[in-house]
Amino acid sequence: MVKPESALRRLMRDMGKLLQPYGFDGVDPTWTRVTEGGLATVARTRTFRTFTGGQQVLGFGLGWSATPVAWWEYRAWCEERIGLSPSAIEAATGPGLLPDEGLPEDAARLWSIRLDPAQPGHVMPEDVEAIRAELPRRVHAAARRALRLLEVDSYLEELLAQPDPHIGTLEAIVVLLAEHGPSRELDEALDNFVRVAGDRSRDVIDYTAERTVASRTA
Repeated sequence: MVKPESALRRLMRDMGKLLQPYGFDGVDPTWTRVTEGGLATVARTRTFRTFTGGQQVLGFGLGWSATPVAWWEYRAWCEERIGLSPSAIEAATGPGLLPDEGLPEDAARLWSIRLDPAQPGHVMPEDVEAIRAELPRRVHAAARRALRLLEVDSYLEELLAQPDPHIGTLEAIVVLLAEHGPSRELDEALDNFVRVAGDRSRDVIDYTAERTVASRTA
């Protein structure tokens, strides 16, 4: 007999061990790896307690994120501009703009652990074992996905492939393109962003100008 909190701790220890070969470090609920390309994160979602058919169920999932170093540098530049201390790369977040493409089709599905009505306060052991069996596949997929998006231009390629980019996507495209210096693609992306963002585009315009000037003199 195992209580929900103990079952979750054991599963998360297993998750941490599975992430170690990929270079991730941390403790439940978040594991990270810093590379030359930026910050990759794999994390457990918060837990949800629901009732299904009169039975209490504990649900949680697995998420991932990637913060390209170019995006972190842009956000640090914005923070310094308004007098804030820039965040360390280990605490970086965003852009957070990509769907779960490239992961198994059930990657976003929450795991469920039912509480055993015959043993109040304890979980159904078969649910824990089912999660443990799925854990390697889903953890490996999330780790590989997060790390791949830190490879040069991987994040940018996926942003450019989105059929109906919103303002945040357009902003990130400009920032990532600016890393390559002046180009026709950058000019077009900046024009698209300014057209949508209007007065909100000042930071991106100034940052892009600084980055492209720096690339010319490097």
